[in-house]
Amino acid sequence: MLLENKFYRIMGIDKDDERRNAVFHLAILPDCEVYEGHFPGNPICPGVCNIETIRECASLFIGHDMRIRMIKQCRLVAIASPAICPEVDVTINISSLDDNTFIVAARIEDKEKTYIDFKGEMAI
Repeated sequence: MLLENKFYRIMGIDKDDERRNAVFHLAILPDCEVYEGHFPGNPICPGVCNIETIRECASLFIGHDMRIRMIKQCRLVAIASPAICPEVDVTINISSLDDNTFIVAARIEDKEKTYIDFKGEMAI
């Protein structure tokens, strides 16, 4: 995992294996070095880090490291920042295309806003 315990820390996971979904409760870590360049004094979570967070959570959920094969839709709906949303939920829903490929729908959100909405394919 590239960003776990650097960009975010997992505080808890609610899984529903039967429905193939999970909610990861995360703390966004404001001391991450990524904020030194994005942007000093006004930290904003880079979209690429949000997408990587989704990939890492999906990988943990299915128990295999996955790679993104295709992004069908990725909407950055609101600005995420450790100052604005120090805790977020990553909601993952996975369905199988075949033994090694999965359709992943995910959101990063808190109680007030959705920050990113993602749909794509990931593979083991």
